[in-house]
Amino acid sequence: MINKKNILEEIFQLDFNTDLAELNDKMLAASSIKNFFTNIEEYQVWKDWSQDGELSVGAREFGDFQTPTDLAERVCKLLIANGINPTTIIEPTFGKGNFIHASINNFKNIHKVYGVEIQKPYEMYLKKDILETNATHILKDKNITLEIHHDDFFKHEFPECLIDGNEELLIIGNPPWITVAELSTLSSANMPEKSNFKKYSGLDAITGKSNFDLSEYIIIKLLKMLDKAQKGTLALLCKNSIAKNIVYSLPNYDWNVTTVELYNFDAKKEFNVATDASLFLVRIGEPHKQRVNTCDVYDLSNPNNKLRTYGWINDKFVSNVDSYQDSSSVDNVSPLTWRSGVKHDSSKIMELKVLEDKPLENGLKEIVDVEDHLIYNLLKSSDLKKETIPNKTRKKVIITQRKVGQDTSYIKEESPKLWDYLVNHKEYLDKRKSSIYKGKPDFSIFGIGDYSFAPYKVAIAGMYKKSNFSLVMPINGKPVMLDDTCYFLSFNKYLDAVFTLLILNSELVQKFLKSLVFIDTQRPYTKDTLMRIDILEATKHLSLDDLLDYAKDFDIYIPLDISGDDYANYIERLSARPDSFFEGNVDSANIQEELSLW
Repeated sequence: MINKKNILEEIFQLDFNTDLAELNDKMLAASSIKNFFTNIEEYQVWKDWSQDGELSVGAREFGDFQTPTDLAERVCKLLIANGINPTTIIEPTFGKGNFIHASINNFKNIHKVYGVEIQKPYEMYLKKDILETNATHILKDKNITLEIHHDDFFKHEFPECLIDGNEELLIIGNPPWITVAELSTLSSANMPEKSNFKKYSGLDAITGKSNFDLSEYIIIKLLKMLDKAQKGTLALLCKNSIAKNIVYSLPNYDWNVTTVELYNFDAKKEFNVATDASLFLVRIGEPHKQRVNTCDVYDLSNPNNKLRTYGWINDKFVSNVDSYQDSSSVDNVSPLTWRSGVKHDSSKIMELKVLEDKPLENGLKEIVDVEDHLIYNLLKSSDLKKETIPNKTRKKVIITQRKVGQDTSYIKEESPKLWDYLVNHKEYLDKRKSSIYKGKPDFSIFGIGDYSFAPYKVAIAGMYKKSNFSLVMPINGKPVMLDDTCYFLSFNKYLDAVFTLLILNSELVQKFLKSLVFIDTQRPYTKDTLMRIDILEATKHLSLDDLLDYAKDFDIYIPLDISGDDYANYIERLSARPDSFFEGNVDSANIQEELSLW
């Protein structure tokens, strides 16, 4: 029998011609680790790495952030406080094994711990750590068997005995925080087979909406396994956006989910990562509890104080159930169509910096002297901070088409200097990676149409936390463009734009938006979200006096002769023909008159 106090040293004195099964039996008896050696050749690897004095775990090839010991301990104590006392632990991506250690230290009823890890150095590290610490004593004293596997999670077959329904199962850990696209750039093999697993189609699949975080795929696979067991708990660290995606997808699955909770923690402090993250806790098959499609949110440092509940209510997905119930009257379909701004994917060539009393400059620091005809002022998300935009912009943009797919050869005749500029920089434009440009005319852009050339726009920054709507006015008689991080509505008449701006910035609509939006996502405001604002319904709750009260806080021109008839006419047209708000020819004389008043 190997002396537990000197297990590692005595490993190298064993006769490695011994039968592998017999050798593993000895190691199991000494360390409680099942199938310690995969083959006899591992002996030399162990010996070499041991002589180095420190096991190298290599670079962050697989998107992993090792969980701090203290955080793993806090998670286990929280689970115990919530009445979770497992008999079997699964750690699907155990890394250095801090969650395995914390589970062994804290849970009293466990008799089996099962771990999977794709990186061989981590598997070796955990085995060595178990042997050199007090963990072997704990395993023996609690009669716990530790079984760890060096394997690819996406190919690993978990044994049926783990999920036979007789065990109180806990899946705990910290899956990789990386997307499939990022893994591809690292040439990593640690990913599922390539597939559009969210079933996106058309342009969404082409432009990357079908890209997903690896942990989302892992969590879905594990929840399917838990549901097969008919009961159990999943407790994994992940980005908040991943948890939101899982909750959003719950109605698509026939899982008996009875508890969903999120416990926020400081990812910057714990992992030095600038993202919002939490412990994601899901329980399946709890007795006497009904299935849920909502998630209660807490803070890990104060787990008894519920912050909010998000999820599905009345077939609507919301970020705050309580706030939504107070403002749900405007949740329907917008009568006006929200558009995203211009997409060109070549800011160094297509966007031009406006210099004081100097020509334009591109992203290559080249002076650009071209005709003004196809050059428009440009606003980006960072420019939409106030309700009204100054009569100037930091940048301008080249608009080569008035609609998607338009032949661009006309530029050669109408703007020869601009044509030469584009031709001279064609190599940059031809390198644009998105497949949406394939088979399209040279210098093509997207997110362009008649709506782009309307004189007035009401816009919002898609990637900022604040739900502030801005009025975008023409500059020098030309409409102002927005980039593809912005969303906007288009108008031919100034007063239509003003009424819409005031409605969108009203307390009612702002409260509604806050109940929908997840501000910890990369793009809180999307077209799908904005299209849920029923502006027409909002007018039933907002009088002209209400709007004028809001206008007092904005630096915005309100005609002195504005009347209830103007507002009634706006509502009538919004109901009857909302597309007419920017269709047809624009009366330039009226626009100039309005601009002079402004």
